[in-house]
Amino acid sequence: MLKGLRRLFFFTVPEAARFITTSHDTPQGTSEQRWREWENGESPIPESLIVRMKELNEWRSLALDATADNIRIQMREKGGAPKAIFVIWYDTLDDWMTLPKRDPVMWRLQQSVCAALLGTFDTVKLVRFDMANYQNWLSGREDSEALRAEWASTQQ
Repeated sequence: MLKGLRRLFFFTVPEAARFITTSHDTPQGTSEQRWREWENGESPIPESLIVRMKELNEWRSLALDATADNIRIQMREKGGAPKAIFVIWYDTLDDWMTLPKRDPVMWRLQQSVCAALLGTFDTVKLVRFDMANYQNWLSGREDSEALRAEWASTQQ
């Protein structure tokens, strides 16, 4: 179960150990070795990690459902599939973290959602985030999720 969810969420073992297990008590997460022991059944998985994985899976499911519903609404309102629906792909954690108050653990989950949308809707187009290009386009405006989505729609 743990390994399957980690892979579904697009995390490597080092990333999962660092980000998923981060808490007030363990700000640096856990060791890769400990994570591997949990995945291999050599140590019992802590209840707090089981709860965390369920929460992350629930977030992923809700994000997929909400986005898919949004796409279907657009399709109904426009009488068919839109020409393209642009979704930003963040190659690196550093790119993901350029918007303040982002949680590092959500970077890989966002990639997982993007991949699922790409596999579900032919009209979904991934736009690789390019900070230099984006900042040039932004022209001094204050960065936001909405402006990033607008920028993505201009990257054809």
